Parts: sequence; structure tokens; C-alpha cells
Amino acid sequence: MIMSEIDEKPNFTQSFQALEAVLGQLRQGAPSLEEALSLFEQGVHHVKICQSQLTQAKGRVEELVQSLQEGGQLVTQPFEDP
Repeated sequence: MIMSEIDEKPNFTQSFQALEAVLGQLRQGAPSLEEALSLFEQGVHHVKICQSQLTQAKGRVEELVQSLQEGGQLVTQPFEDP
């Protein structure tokens, strides 16, 4: 599923599926330069959406973990980047 208009804001799953579709189209053959640039632009758009939504989810998880109390102390356990 590739979004025809870049202004639309798909959810994470839609954006990830669109990114997979873009990759599939690029792997299928050698598109023209114009087609390849358009696909690349769409891919970058969807990567940005996925990154933004993952960052938001990370923040929410950290807030939830911070709200847990252990021995009267608030505990924060940030995600580790691989």
C-alpha cells in the first residue's frame, strides 16, 4: 500500500507496509530514474513516520515505567539503543 498523497498521515502499520511495498517495487526491476526517485521519496516519508511514532511510543513506555514505584523510589529504565 503506497500512499498517493504524502500529506496523509498513516499509522505505523500502514506506513511500514507502504515502505515494504516501495522496497518490493525497487527490488522487482530497474524503474526509470523518475520512478525510482518517486519511490525513494515515498520511502523516506514512511521511514520518518515510523521513526516519529516509535519515538513517541518509547516516550510513553518510559513514562509508564517511571510511574512504577519500587521501594518508594521512582524507577526509570530507558531503552538502550542497539
